[in-house]
Amino acid sequence: MIPVLDYAPDATIPRDASFWMPSEDDIPDDEGIGYFRNVWMILNEPEDVTKHVIETESDLIALVDRLTVSVEEYEIVATIIERGYTGKHPSGQLGELIRAEAPDIMERAPDDELPLYDLELGVAGLSYALSTVGAVPVASCRGHEGGWSDQPVVFVALDEQRARWLQPLLRESGCGFHISRNREEFLVIDGPSIQHTNTLARRIVREFDGHTELFDRWLDLTAIDDRYS
Repeated sequence: MIPVLDYAPDATIPRDASFWMPSEDDIPDDEGIGYFRNVWMILNEPEDVTKHVIETESDLIALVDRLTVSVEEYEIVATIIERGYTGKHPSGQLGELIRAEAPDIMERAPDDELPLYDLELGVAGLSYALSTVGAVPVASCRGHEGGWSDQPVVFVALDEQRARWLQPLLRESGCGFHISRNREEFLVIDGPSIQHTNTLARRIVREFDGHTELFDRWLDLTAIDDRYS
């Protein structure tokens, strides 16, 4: 059971988009940009790493879809996958299904690496895909009732060249753009479900296919690393 929001995303680039992108000097060494909490930089990720994240995410989305029949169950299983087992036993049929189909998600040690590197389902793959094409993801959320976003979103620093390249891919995937109040320097990519945003991540990587010459500007990671060496 994957929740799907009943709205029509708009892939039109907002007229007041600033197309702001950070320079190397804007990149901090230990946190993200944009004054979000509990974030970190994901920059120019190699394509093979991104493909692994997207495929892992796709498999986990399918697992959640098979195991759950309600939004409440979806939240329980998704959180276990993303954050690790907390010690609170899922009850009844759900607990039995997890132990039968995916016991490994209940057996991770506290120091085991999380499958989506501490990101959430549906927005981990998209964050990495945007990074691979040279955009800068700055915050993400798969959507939570009562949370800071009720829909899957990735806030991203994006120049106009990349925004226009992404636009048809958003439209084909059923995703959209918007700008969030008080975060006007970023574009926000949204989707009705984590399946939509995972589909978008796949399309981005497939269309890009390592063609770095598509875009004029890339962050120089060597320059960033040299500042802290």
